[in-house]
Amino acid sequence: MYFNKNSHFLSGSIMISALIMLSGSGLEGLIRMIISRSENYAPDMLDPFLWKVQTVCSILKAATIIAVFITSYKKLLKRKNIVPKEDHAEMGILQREVFGSDLSTLSADDTEQLLMIWGVILGGAECVYYISSIIYRHFTAQLMMMAVLGQQYDSFVPLYNLTHGFKYLEMMTAILLGVAMTAIFLRDRFLGLASGVIMVVFLVAFAALQMQSVGQMVIVWTSVIFHLTETVGLFVLSIYLAKHYRGL
Repeated sequence: MYFNKNSHFLSGSIMISALIMLSGSGLEGLIRMIISRSENYAPDMLDPFLWKVQTVCSILKAATIIAVFITSYKKLLKRKNIVPKEDHAEMGILQREVFGSDLSTLSADDTEQLLMIWGVILGGAECVYYISSIIYRHFTAQLMMMAVLGQQYDSFVPLYNLTHGFKYLEMMTAILLGVAMTAIFLRDRFLGLASGVIMVVFLVAFAALQMQSVGQMVIVWTSVIFHLTETVGLFVLSIYLAKHYRGL
């Protein structure tokens, strides 16, 4: 059985999730720009107010994204259950005969599986990301305390930069695995290659690139790559899927 070729259960859900993440990151960034701190030697995540903002944003992002995928999944099941389950196979054969090349790229079952996979990745991984952020914040606070007490702040910066990528590694891997699995479903070599290239770039930034100061702003390249991937990257992915694959 196949859905209408103009259906966008998966690509639509990914696009809305990307917009949610972009809005959350934009709000955090705006608040950071507005608030000036005297303790500019410490990472932003150690600022109590900024940490509360990040916590609220993370919870709202996770809850909203999960709600988006649950809503899409219910709509998909409602559309799918119009035809009795035992008739799905025969309906698929009939649709292939009638629509031919105009048929949706994937069957209803494959679309359902991909929707569940991406729901777990973007909703579940966001929850895990928040928990890992709590642990990493505690680790950073202890590291900062040791550097200050030992009057060796210069040694804190490279250590912080070296470990910062661990905060994003889990969700970055989850997103790129989602892209790779989607590529397998669609037999799309470009998506598979793109996910591999982005991961290599992230790992190179993780292992080799140092933090850079631009005026009052400090750039952590693993953070930049991750946030671009979870916002702009997912948005571009949703457009790519909607444009190149019917009914996705």
